[in-house]
Amino acid sequence: MKKTFLILGTVLALALVFGTSCRRDKTQTALEYMPNMYRGPAFEAYTSNPNFEDGLSARKPVNGTIARGYIPYDYSNSQQGYDSALAYLKTPWDLRSFTSEEKELLMQDAKELYTIFCSHCHGEKGDGNGILVEREKILGVPSYSSEKLPNITEGSIYHVIMYGKNIMGSHASQLSHDERWKIVQYVLQLRNDPSPNPVTASVEEQTNPEV
Repeated sequence: MKKTFLILGTVLALALVFGTSCRRDKTQTALEYMPNMYRGPAFEAYTSNPNFEDGLSARKPVNGTIARGYIPYDYSNSQQGYDSALAYLKTPWDLRSFTSEEKELLMQDAKELYTIFCSHCHGEKGDGNGILVEREKILGVPSYSSEKLPNITEGSIYHVIMYGKNIMGSHASQLSHDERWKIVQYVLQLRNDPSPNPVTASVEEQTNPEV
């Protein structure tokens, strides 16, 4: 009996809802059941909005939040920041745990990125004789060799990619976090073996001195 009353009550409630919310005259707005649940007030992104203290519809991110995919960089664009990166900043990857195939793929990607973003100034060998230098469009690009740049580290290379240095501008907007570190590995490889096509064995030497 209780189930019967429950079914009848449900049917009557549905009939009431649909009967009062539907009209044959499509030009007239019918009665709406709880319209505030699906017909909220809309505000354009840059119009005023009385619901917030600053009166703006466009909202800023909450303090302390980080955008998806963004990795903070805590070293400042200063000599002090450069010195700190040179001394303390390390690659986030443990290359000793990479297989030979993984290292090969990493260095292939790194070479492609270096060719696109770096070789026109620094040269294919990292000798500072890129096409723009040869055409005297840019001068004063140093070689990666230990004689010319004896004190650079993976951290200082990454820092320069982030902020630029001397005549080189920042490449932070063109390269992702992982892409920057790939280029760092390729620069270190060129520094150890300045041949046109350095082999990935130099990566082994960087991470495993016994090799």
